[in-house]
Amino acid sequence: MKSRTSILGTVTLAALLAACSASQLSNPFDAGKGEVKVKQITTLSPRASVVLDKNCPELVQPYRLTDNFASVAMFSMKEGIKDLPGKLSNLLGKAPAPATGDKLSASTKLAAKQLNWMPMTAEELYAERQHNARTDILARDSKLGRKYYPIADKMLHEILASIDEPYDYRFKLFILKTSNRNALALPGGYLYLDQGLVDSPQHLPKAYFALAHEVAHVLQRHETKEMQSMVVDSFTVKKELIDTLEAAKSNPSVVVDRVKLEKGHFTKHHVDQELQADSCAVRMLSHVYPNRQELAVSINAFEVDLPKMEPSSPTPAPQNDAEALAESVHDIVNSPVMRHPNTRERTENLQAIYREVTSTTTAAK
Repeated sequence: MKSRTSILGTVTLAALLAACSASQLSNPFDAGKGEVKVKQITTLSPRASVVLDKNCPELVQPYRLTDNFASVAMFSMKEGIKDLPGKLSNLLGKAPAPATGDKLSASTKLAAKQLNWMPMTAEELYAERQHNARTDILARDSKLGRKYYPIADKMLHEILASIDEPYDYRFKLFILKTSNRNALALPGGYLYLDQGLVDSPQHLPKAYFALAHEVAHVLQRHETKEMQSMVVDSFTVKKELIDTLEAAKSNPSVVVDRVKLEKGHFTKHHVDQELQADSCAVRMLSHVYPNRQELAVSINAFEVDLPKMEPSSPTPAPQNDAEALAESVHDIVNSPVMRHPNTRERTENLQAIYREVTSTTTAAK
């Protein structure tokens, strides 16, 4: 009887989907407060870190939680409909019923990694836990803090003022007690600058670029998707994943508790994400530095500190798609530094986006 009910539900769902518009459905979570725009997921990448446009045409990646959650749920249900002939065969006794009908498929996992469904409260809770575990933060009310935070705050204010698109993040800026010259972002808009970036006027051009680059990572939700990937990979049962995504809207800890706190987890990004963040940074800084020469100085200050990639021994090319996917997964898990673009790739990308923004500025005059 349960099997017949399940098939009836699947057939009903198929009819419902056929009757609904491909782009809009009534919102199942907002009790009639509007419509949900469901994104049709047709192509999937094995990586949540793949970006659609490295040129950064939009500084802020669009985000509506209900849209994205409904898209993931709809994709998961469509997978069930694809199995309808097999379910009917099972019902008629022509084939044995599978024992793993609720197993979370690889394609649903990939779909859940691609979209932005993570509630902002979950991002902020995770980042707060990471932040509270740090012991290297320069206090704002310390002697050096009173000297350097006004400089850092001014930079962030100018960078954010360059963004015309609305965004949901409330950025929080901190200085780390180190002479290094790097920057870091966490989910939820937590930003970190090394003290070495603000302790001398000559380092400020690079500081502007580094900070804009990290703001771009946040606004493009690179950290969000990385966090989502960790959450999704912790599930094996489809219903548990969908239930958790729904519960996360009112109780973010159900998501955050599934993510292991790892220092340095968000210091590495995929090559496309780095190039996109570079492009976004140049677009933001073109407003901070209307003078094209000053913009070039900031970009060059970043370029000269780029690390050199270590030469690696050649490896045989994959013979088929399965080998290529296995190689990609191995690199992502075991060799995160290889996901970074090399100096040549970043320099070429920076020069290209610099030419674009400066030519646009010149044409507008």
